[in-house]
Amino acid sequence: MIVMKMSVVVPTYNLGSYVKGLLANLAKQTVDFELWLVDDGSTDETVIRLNRFVEGNPNFHVVQLEHQGVSVARNYGLRHATGDGIVFIDGDDLIASNFVEILEQGLDQGAVMAVVGYEWYRRPAVQTDSFVELDQKSMFDQVSHHGTEVGGYVWNKAFRTSAIKAANLTFDESLHLAEDYLFTATFVAHTPGKYVYLSRVLYTKRNRPDSTLHKANRQDRNEENHVFDQIYSLQKFIE
Repeated sequence: MIVMKMSVVVPTYNLGSYVKGLLANLAKQTVDFELWLVDDGSTDETVIRLNRFVEGNPNFHVVQLEHQGVSVARNYGLRHATGDGIVFIDGDDLIASNFVEILEQGLDQGAVMAVVGYEWYRRPAVQTDSFVELDQKSMFDQVSHHGTEVGGYVWNKAFRTSAIKAANLTFDESLHLAEDYLFTATFVAHTPGKYVYLSRVLYTKRNRPDSTLHKANRQDRNEENHVFDQIYSLQKFIE
């Protein structure tokens, strides 16, 4: 089996036709990669589409779990990924054809995390084709607050696998919101090293009306506030 530099983990759940766009984008990537499509117990045709997509490619995998939430799905992919870098993509979003390649190039520069620009209500004011380097503190400032250019989301980033393991890091499966912010901020807080950012938009977040974010209630929002209190407390590790 060919050893891939990058592993891509995609959680899915009742995505309907939305997943077709991402699958088409994954098929056009400019480098080879390992793919884990981890379905969270879909009851629509999502898994049928996933299984058709991976046919004939031994580096592409589909797993269907019982419905337990996005963090359980991501953690499954995290446990089984074999690449030097791990990329998380949401199953209803879109990526550029060179998305995986550019993130791979960022890690090849010796970075512990590589980040690319995204479009979701906003986009970077200036888009460039060269990575800029950020130190640990600067990156933590970016990933620990809402509305920053880098963002605390996991889906526009590649994480060095060895650094995730060194931090003993997984997604908190008890959370309904901001689990990605907590993962990213915890990674940065416990991982000194080089961080790189390319402001070119290579990831497009799509607004799906029935997504977890749009269905969040007051309890979920209170939980999110508590998560950010946890995130702010992590700053002590890098000061």
